[in-house]
Amino acid sequence: MWYRRKKEGSELTRAKENKKRALEVIKATGETVKKRVEAIQYPMYNYNWQLKDIFDQMPQISQEKNEKINILMIVPWMVMGGADRFNLELLKRLDKEKFSFTVISTEPEKNGFRQEFEKYCTVYDLTTFIDQKYWPSFIEYIIRKNNINLVFNTNSEMGYSILPYLKAKNPSIPIIDYVHMEEWYNRNGGYSRDSSANESVIDKTLICNENSRKILIDYFKRKEKETQTVYIGVDKEKFNPENYDKNELIEKYNLPKDKFIISYICRITEQKRPFLLLDIIKEISTLRKDILFLIVGGGLLLNEVKAKAKKLKIMDYICFLDSTDKTQEIYSVSDITINCSIKEGLALTSYESLSMGIPVISSDVGGQKELINDEVGVIVPCLQEEEDIRNINYEKEEINLYVDAIQKILSDLDSYKSKCRKRILDGFTLEKMTEQMSSIFEEVCKNPNEEKIENGKALSKNISVTKELINKYFITDRIEYEWECEEYNKYFGFKAINYKFELFKEVMWQHRWYRGMIKLIKKTGIKDFLWKIKR
Repeated sequence: MWYRRKKEGSELTRAKENKKRALEVIKATGETVKKRVEAIQYPMYNYNWQLKDIFDQMPQISQEKNEKINILMIVPWMVMGGADRFNLELLKRLDKEKFSFTVISTEPEKNGFRQEFEKYCTVYDLTTFIDQKYWPSFIEYIIRKNNINLVFNTNSEMGYSILPYLKAKNPSIPIIDYVHMEEWYNRNGGYSRDSSANESVIDKTLICNENSRKILIDYFKRKEKETQTVYIGVDKEKFNPENYDKNELIEKYNLPKDKFIISYICRITEQKRPFLLLDIIKEISTLRKDILFLIVGGGLLLNEVKAKAKKLKIMDYICFLDSTDKTQEIYSVSDITINCSIKEGLALTSYESLSMGIPVISSDVGGQKELINDEVGVIVPCLQEEEDIRNINYEKEEINLYVDAIQKILSDLDSYKSKCRKRILDGFTLEKMTEQMSSIFEEVCKNPNEEKIENGKALSKNISVTKELINKYFITDRIEYEWECEEYNKYFGFKAINYKFELFKEVMWQHRWYRGMIKLIKKTGIKDFLWKIKR
C-alpha cells in the first residue's frame, strides 16, 4: 500500500473530516423530510419548456483564483474514440503550470475513460446528477467558481447550443471549438454547421485536417483567419514498433505465420462501411489464399457483419477480435491496415498504423490523403455519396480499386513499411499537436477577438434569445436523449441492478457448493461456519 504524506494534512484525515460533516448534513436534511421521497434515476429526460424556462440564477460563490489559463472543456462523453482520445491527450500533455482544465460532458454514456480524464482535471457529467433546466446555470456557476477564462467546445451539440448564452453572460471570455469532420448525412454538415452557426461568438475554430478547413471557408463562408488546422498526431513512443515482438504477439492472438495480415480497426457502424470490406475480402479471396483479415472492434452492426461473412463463405479469411485499448499489438502483427469509411476527419488509426511502420489503404475522405501519400499507402476514390450511406450494394469498380491497392502494397511491402514511421516523425506527433494547441490557447486568451466581445455585449441585452436556442436544442434532441437514457438505464440503472442481483442469486442457488454453504450455516451456526471457512 502506498500512502502519500502531506505537510498540510493527509487525505485520510481530510476524508474523515468530510465524512463527519457529510453525516451531519445528511442527518439535518433527513429531519426535514416529512413524507416519502422517491429516488431519482439519472440520466433522464425531464425538460418541459411549456411549464419551466431555463433556470437562470446562481448562488453566491467564492471564486478560486490562480494565475493559470483556466479552460472549460465541453465534450459529449468520455469513451474510446479518436476524438475523445484527442481530448485526453490534450489534458495529459499541456503544461500543468500554465493550464488548468474543468471538463463537462453532455450525453448519457458509460464513460469508460472518465477515470483517465480525472487524473488531469475535474469532471462533471451533467447527465448523472442534475435536471436539464439547470444545466446552463450550473455551467455558468462553474465558469465563475473556477475563474474560467477560456471555453473550449469539442464535438458537443449541446455545447454549441449554449455558446451564445455563455458569451452573453461573459463577453470577455474567448471561445474556441475543434471540428473533427463535416458530415453531410448529419444535418447537412454536422458539427461544421453547428460551428458556423455560432461564428459570431467563436474566436477561433480548429480543424483536424486541411480539407475540412477548406470546406468551412468555401462552403460555410468562415473567415480564413478565424480557422486553423491542427493535426491530432500520435504518441510516437507508445506506437513504436521496436517496443513489440511480432512473433510473440502472433502466438498470443493465435494467428498464422504464413499469411499476410490486413487489419480493419474501428467501430462496426455504417460510417465505416464494414459490408464493403466483406465484398473486398470476397473478391481478393478468389485471387490469393495467403491473406487473413482482422476485424477489430464492436458496434451495432457487428452481428450482421458476422452473419453476412458466413453467408458469403469467407469466414476462413477473417478473424474477429473485440475492441481493445492495445491497438499497438494489432498493428505489430499486421502487414496493412485498411479503412473503407464513407466519412472521416483524419482517422486516428491511420496515424497509429504509420507510426508502427504499417502502410495504410484508405478511402479518399476527409484529410486522409494529407497524411497518406504514395510512399506509405494507397488512397482509394470513394464512389458512394454520403446520402447513400445505408446502401450496401457497392459498385464493382470501387471493390476492385481496394483489391488492386492490396495487391500493389503486398508486391512491394518492405519498401512501403520502411517509409511509414518517418512520415509520422516528420510532423504528425502529439508533441507537435500539443505545441500548437498551447500556442493557440495562450494567444487567444492574450488577444481575444474584439468583434466577438462586442457581439457578446449585444447578446447580453437580449438574453432571452440565447436561452431560447437552448430550449430548442432540448426539445429537438428529446427522442435521441430519451433513447440514450433508456439504453443506459437498461444496463446500469436501479432496475438493471435489481434484476442482475436476483439473477445472480438464482444462478448461485443452482450450484451445489452454494446450497451446501446454506445448509452448513443452518446446521452449525455462523461462528462454526466462519471457522470452517477460515480453516
